[in-house]
Amino acid sequence: MLKLKEVFAIVFLMDSKSKIIWPAVLIAGAGILILFNILRDEAPDSITQETPALSETVGPLFSLSPSPRPTSLPKPIVATCQIGGKIVFLDKNLYENKDAKIIYQNVDDPIRQIFWKSNPDDGVLVIGPNLFEDLPLPDGERNVGVAINEETAVKNYTLTASITYGVRNTRGIIEERIADCSGGVSVQMP
Repeated sequence: MLKLKEVFAIVFLMDSKSKIIWPAVLIAGAGILILFNILRDEAPDSITQETPALSETVGPLFSLSPSPRPTSLPKPIVATCQIGGKIVFLDKNLYENKDAKIIYQNVDDPIRQIFWKSNPDDGVLVIGPNLFEDLPLPDGERNVGVAINEETAVKNYTLTASITYGVRNTRGIIEERIADCSGGVSVQMP
Protein backbone atom coordinates (compact mmCIF):
# COMPACT_ATOMS: atom_id res chain seq x y z
CA MET A 1 0.00 0.00 0.00
CA LEU A 2 1.22 3.42 -0.82
CA LYS A 3 2.17 5.75 1.92
CA LEU A 4 1.17 9.36 1.93
CA LYS A 5 4.70 10.50 1.14
CA GLU A 6 4.78 8.30 -1.97
CA VAL A 7 1.46 9.73 -3.20
CA PHE A 8 2.76 13.28 -2.84
CA ALA A 9 5.98 12.29 -4.64
CA ILE A 10 4.01 10.87 -7.56
CA VAL A 11 1.83 13.99 -7.80
CA PHE A 12 4.87 16.31 -7.73
CA LEU A 13 6.74 14.23 -10.26
CA MET A 14 3.93 14.55 -12.81
CA ASP A 15 4.28 17.01 -15.58
CA SER A 16 2.34 20.24 -15.46
CA LYS A 17 -0.45 19.02 -17.76
CA SER A 18 -1.16 16.02 -15.55
CA LYS A 19 -1.17 18.20 -12.47
CA ILE A 20 -4.10 20.17 -13.95
CA ILE A 21 -6.07 17.30 -15.50
CA TRP A 22 -6.18 14.97 -12.49
CA PRO A 23 -7.54 17.50 -10.00
CA ALA A 24 -10.10 18.59 -12.63
CA VAL A 25 -11.18 14.96 -13.11
CA LEU A 26 -11.45 14.47 -9.35
CA ILE A 27 -13.52 17.67 -8.92
CA ALA A 28 -15.78 16.73 -11.86
CA GLY A 29 -16.26 13.22 -10.44
CA ALA A 30 -17.09 14.59 -7.00
CA GLY A 31 -19.54 17.01 -8.59
CA ILE A 32 -21.27 14.22 -10.52
CA LEU A 33 -21.52 12.09 -7.36
CA ILE A 34 -23.07 15.00 -5.44
CA LEU A 35 -25.50 15.75 -8.31
CA PHE A 36 -26.63 12.13 -8.58
CA ASN A 37 -27.02 11.95 -4.82
CA ILE A 38 -29.33 14.99 -4.85
CA LEU A 39 -31.34 13.87 -7.89
CA ARG A 40 -31.89 10.28 -6.76
CA ASP A 41 -34.22 11.52 -3.98
CA GLU A 42 -36.51 13.32 -6.45
CA ALA A 43 -39.14 11.41 -8.44
CA PRO A 44 -39.36 12.07 -12.18
CA ASP A 45 -42.35 14.13 -13.36
CA SER A 46 -43.89 11.18 -15.21
CA ILE A 47 -44.06 9.04 -12.07
CA THR A 48 -46.12 10.29 -9.19
CA GLN A 49 -45.23 8.84 -5.87
CA GLU A 50 -47.69 8.98 -2.98
CA THR A 51 -46.66 8.35 0.55
CA PRO A 52 -49.34 6.68 2.63
CA ALA A 53 -50.80 8.53 5.57
CA LEU A 54 -49.90 7.26 9.02
CA SER A 55 -53.31 5.56 9.33
CA GLU A 56 -52.75 3.71 6.03
CA THR A 57 -49.41 2.17 6.85
CA VAL A 58 -49.29 -1.59 6.91
CA GLY A 59 -47.90 -3.46 9.82
CA PRO A 60 -47.80 -2.83 13.53
CA LEU A 61 -46.54 0.44 14.92
CA PHE A 62 -44.37 0.10 17.97
CA SER A 63 -44.01 2.66 20.69
CA LEU A 64 -42.27 2.75 24.01
CA SER A 65 -45.38 3.86 25.87
CA PRO A 66 -48.36 1.52 26.27
CA SER A 67 -51.28 2.14 23.94
CA PRO A 68 -54.35 3.65 25.60
CA ARG A 69 -57.17 1.25 26.39
CA PRO A 70 -60.74 2.20 25.49
CA THR A 71 -62.51 3.52 28.54
CA SER A 72 -65.76 1.78 27.65
CA LEU A 73 -67.00 -0.74 25.13
CA PRO A 74 -69.99 0.13 22.97
CA LYS A 75 -73.24 -0.68 24.69
CA PRO A 76 -74.93 -3.83 23.41
CA ILE A 77 -78.28 -3.51 21.69
CA VAL A 78 -80.88 -4.49 24.27
CA ALA A 79 -84.22 -6.00 23.30
CA THR A 80 -87.31 -4.39 24.82
CA CYS A 81 -91.01 -5.20 24.82
CA GLN A 82 -94.33 -3.78 25.95
CA ILE A 83 -97.65 -5.54 26.51
CA GLY A 84 -101.06 -4.08 27.08
CA GLY A 85 -104.76 -4.36 26.39
CA LYS A 86 -107.52 -6.62 27.62
CA ILE A 87 -109.00 -10.01 26.78
CA VAL A 88 -112.63 -10.68 27.73
CA PHE A 89 -113.89 -14.28 27.57
CA LEU A 90 -117.52 -14.49 26.40
CA ASP A 91 -117.59 -18.22 27.14
CA LYS A 92 -114.95 -20.95 27.56
CA ASN A 93 -114.11 -21.14 23.83
CA LEU A 94 -114.72 -17.56 22.67
CA TYR A 95 -113.06 -14.31 23.71
CA GLU A 96 -112.83 -10.72 22.53
CA ASN A 97 -109.37 -9.22 22.12
CA LYS A 98 -109.49 -5.56 23.12
CA ASP A 99 -106.11 -4.44 21.77
CA ALA A 100 -104.21 -7.06 23.77
CA LYS A 101 -100.79 -7.24 22.10
CA ILE A 102 -97.08 -7.59 22.57
CA ILE A 103 -94.84 -4.97 20.94
CA TYR A 104 -91.12 -5.73 20.74
CA GLN A 105 -87.88 -4.11 19.57
CA ASN A 106 -84.33 -5.38 18.76
CA VAL A 107 -85.03 -9.13 18.80
CA ASP A 108 -82.05 -10.67 17.00
CA ASP A 109 -83.10 -14.23 16.06
CA PRO A 110 -86.31 -16.15 15.31
CA ILE A 111 -85.34 -18.81 17.89
CA ARG A 112 -85.84 -16.30 20.73
CA GLN A 113 -88.69 -17.04 23.12
CA ILE A 114 -91.54 -15.23 24.85
CA PHE A 115 -92.22 -16.33 28.43
CA TRP A 116 -95.71 -15.58 29.77
CA LYS A 117 -96.77 -15.51 33.41
CA SER A 118 -100.26 -15.26 34.75
CA ASN A 119 -101.31 -13.95 38.12
CA PRO A 120 -102.62 -16.06 39.75
CA ASP A 121 -100.31 -18.72 38.34
CA ASP A 122 -102.63 -21.74 38.54
CA GLY A 123 -101.97 -23.30 35.10
CA VAL A 124 -105.46 -22.52 33.78
CA LEU A 125 -104.37 -20.26 30.89
CA VAL A 126 -102.34 -21.17 27.80
CA ILE A 127 -100.85 -17.97 26.34
CA GLY A 128 -99.11 -17.16 23.07
CA PRO A 129 -97.21 -16.41 20.93
CA ASN A 130 -94.23 -18.18 22.50
CA LEU A 131 -91.56 -17.93 19.76
CA PHE A 132 -90.46 -15.20 17.36
CA GLU A 133 -90.22 -17.82 14.59
CA ASP A 134 -93.07 -16.45 12.45
CA LEU A 135 -92.88 -12.84 13.65
CA PRO A 136 -91.16 -9.97 11.83
CA LEU A 137 -87.70 -9.14 13.24
CA PRO A 138 -86.08 -7.16 14.78
CA ASP A 139 -89.17 -5.05 15.60
CA GLY A 140 -92.87 -5.79 15.43
CA GLU A 141 -96.08 -6.54 17.27
CA ARG A 142 -98.57 -9.39 17.58
CA ASN A 143 -101.96 -9.92 19.19
CA VAL A 144 -101.92 -11.99 22.37
CA GLY A 145 -103.83 -15.25 22.24
CA VAL A 146 -105.25 -17.08 25.27
CA ALA A 147 -106.95 -20.44 25.76
CA ILE A 148 -108.57 -21.87 28.89
CA ASN A 149 -106.97 -25.17 29.88
CA GLU A 150 -109.36 -26.12 32.73
CA GLU A 151 -112.19 -24.78 34.85
CA THR A 152 -111.41 -22.08 37.43
CA ALA A 153 -113.16 -19.99 40.02
CA VAL A 154 -110.85 -17.00 39.36
CA LYS A 155 -112.54 -14.17 37.44
CA ASN A 156 -109.55 -11.94 36.56
CA TYR A 157 -105.98 -12.70 35.54
CA THR A 158 -103.07 -10.37 34.82
CA LEU A 159 -100.52 -11.44 32.23
CA THR A 160 -96.89 -10.36 32.20
CA ALA A 161 -94.13 -11.40 29.80
CA SER A 162 -90.39 -11.50 29.22
CA ILE A 163 -88.40 -12.18 26.06
CA THR A 164 -84.98 -13.61 25.28
CA TYR A 165 -82.40 -11.95 23.04
CA GLY A 166 -78.71 -12.33 22.22
CA VAL A 167 -75.73 -10.10 23.02
CA ARG A 168 -72.21 -10.66 21.68
CA ASN A 169 -69.64 -10.64 24.51
CA THR A 170 -66.02 -9.44 24.29
CA ARG A 171 -64.88 -12.90 23.11
CA GLY A 172 -67.38 -12.83 20.22
CA ILE A 173 -69.73 -15.40 21.75
CA ILE A 174 -73.46 -14.62 21.78
CA GLU A 175 -74.94 -14.81 25.27
CA GLU A 176 -78.68 -15.15 25.80
CA ARG A 177 -80.29 -12.54 28.01
CA ILE A 178 -83.85 -11.92 29.23
CA ALA A 179 -85.76 -8.65 29.09
CA ASP A 180 -88.96 -8.10 31.08
CA CYS A 181 -91.78 -6.49 29.14
CA SER A 182 -93.39 -3.38 30.54
CA GLY A 183 -97.13 -3.29 31.09
CA GLY A 184 -99.61 -6.11 31.45
CA VAL A 185 -102.67 -7.70 29.84
CA SER A 186 -105.90 -8.09 31.77
CA VAL A 187 -107.87 -11.32 31.21
CA GLN A 188 -111.52 -11.41 32.32
CA MET A 189 -113.01 -14.87 32.63
CA PRO A 190 -116.65 -15.74 31.67
